[in-house]
Amino acid sequence: MSAYSFDELIQRVLTVGILSPPQIDELRAEIRVKNPSADLFLQSAMRHGWMTNYQIDRINSGDDRGFFFGLYKALYVAGAGTFARVFRCVHRETNETAAVKVLRARFSDSEAFINHFMTEARLVSELKHPNIVPVFHAESIGHLHYMAMEFVEGQTLREFIKIRKKVEPKTVIQIGLDACSALEYALRVKKLPHRDLKLSNIILSSSGQAKLVDFGLASVAQDKAGADIPFLRHQQSIDYIALEKASGAPRMDDRSDLYFLGCILYHLLCGESPFLETKDKAKRMDRNRFFTIKPIQQVEPDLPAAVAALINKALMPNAEHRYQTAGEMLGDLRNAMRRLDSGTSGTADSPSLRIGQKTDRAERLKQIQTKTVLIVDANPKTQESLKILMEKFQLHTICINNPDEVAPLFASDDLAAQCILFNGQSLGMRAVRAFNDFSQYRGLRDVGAVLILDAGQIEWENAVTLQPNRVILTMPVKVRQVREALQQMELLPEA
Repeated sequence: MSAYSFDELIQRVLTVGILSPPQIDELRAEIRVKNPSADLFLQSAMRHGWMTNYQIDRINSGDDRGFFFGLYKALYVAGAGTFARVFRCVHRETNETAAVKVLRARFSDSEAFINHFMTEARLVSELKHPNIVPVFHAESIGHLHYMAMEFVEGQTLREFIKIRKKVEPKTVIQIGLDACSALEYALRVKKLPHRDLKLSNIILSSSGQAKLVDFGLASVAQDKAGADIPFLRHQQSIDYIALEKASGAPRMDDRSDLYFLGCILYHLLCGESPFLETKDKAKRMDRNRFFTIKPIQQVEPDLPAAVAALINKALMPNAEHRYQTAGEMLGDLRNAMRRLDSGTSGTADSPSLRIGQKTDRAERLKQIQTKTVLIVDANPKTQESLKILMEKFQLHTICINNPDEVAPLFASDDLAAQCILFNGQSLGMRAVRAFNDFSQYRGLRDVGAVLILDAGQIEWENAVTLQPNRVILTMPVKVRQVREALQQMELLPEA
């Protein structure tokens, strides 16, 4: 509910500049009631896609900050870290989408933080590679310091593995090829290592392309005058420092990025990190972490030999025994991919991707008398409403509020449901990601999926992978539309 009267809201919207006068006039004309309310105005603005929940929250907060970063209008918070937040934005003049990384206010008075932030922007803006998220523009305006980057529709590998649990070798090797290609380019062209390679710093786009972000902790340990910058040196990843001390490698060793890329690939293949993940600094500095890693074939015995050998070499604790250059590792990644493509080495699907692979699935599906719809919705009220609607269609329902539970449910029963309904109104972007991930599950192409989006989320349609039995419905949704979608998926007979 808005904290303002209708007239106060209009004045506030004009003051912050979030809507243009013509847009306000159009909304006024649309609200044809004697005493229009602020809430009615905001609902209309969202229905047109002119305002987002984030912007409305900022309007109601009374704070004039956070609407614009230079020429970029903020739509919502896309991610947050210790030092900065990332917003999805649109350029006010070109209307192009961008990810804008903004230094947090508590660091905006620190010259060291500002120098570090702007140095990162300058260096990454010089990198032009398909597997590195590019920086378009960076600026400092008073206490505001930001950089504008490409907005990648997708998810980090941290989010990806949380859903998938384990990933098949071919996909992992392709991710490795993308990431290693980016590392090789940055080192060869700009002599710039990453120095903070981890699951959350690799984004997997909706098309399946891996892209590196956050070169901010790279070995840019010297400023333009060649002097050492203490802030940058002290902010180096603890894991990198621990590895180099444990292996006797020099500080700022280029080979360290390749080691941690190996850790990422190990994690994706096995569903777990090769060593203990902890925030405890003393435990992270313990050299034994790097000397007690189980060979990957002990964890995944069915892994193709070429893939296992690559991972084991990348994770050799002695720096002289592991990959010496990104080009060398890139060669082995390409060789492993060729072997997987040619079928010369057997592959092993992970449990989360064996879903629906039983040979008698089609026959068992024919035996089902009443079809089941899985409702994935974090709002109990809308969950109940959808359940009642499905029951009117004489369909069984299963209700869960966490999209991460979808894969385990089908892993235990590949006929758990014949359609999944993801509600983006309550789950936000998690629903879109879950919807896309589900479309990749092997053996479940016959299971339909419906994604419900709110009017203010319509822009997310571009991030969705559609197939014949994958449907998007935008609020307000009519019963007829739901029935037609279910008929399209053959859960209901044609009228």
